[in-house]
Amino acid sequence: MFEKLDTKIFGVNFASTQSHQNYCTKKGFNFPLLSDPDEKMIAKFLAQKPEGKGVLRTVYASDKDGKIIYAERGMGNFEEIINLIKSS
Repeated sequence: MFEKLDTKIFGVNFASTQSHQNYCTKKGFNFPLLSDPDEKMIAKFLAQKPEGKGVLRTVYASDKDGKIIYAERGMGNFEEIINLIKSS
C-alpha cells in the first residue's frame, strides 16, 4: 500500500542489526529496522523513555521535503497517515 504512495517505511531501535533481522523475520515485517545503539536519532525524535534509556513507540510521517506531517505515540492511525501522505 505505501509503495503505491511512493513512501518508505522503517523503524528505529537501539538493538543490534542481527537482533532486528531476527525480529523482522519472526514478525514478518517487510520494512527495515535501523539500529541506533547510541540512541542519538531516537533522542532527536524525542522518542526516548522518560528515564533516558529505551524507546517509546512513536510513529512519524514526513512529506517528500522531509517535513514531519504526522507524529503520534503508540501505533498511530494509518488511515490518517495515508490521507496526509496523499494530500502532501
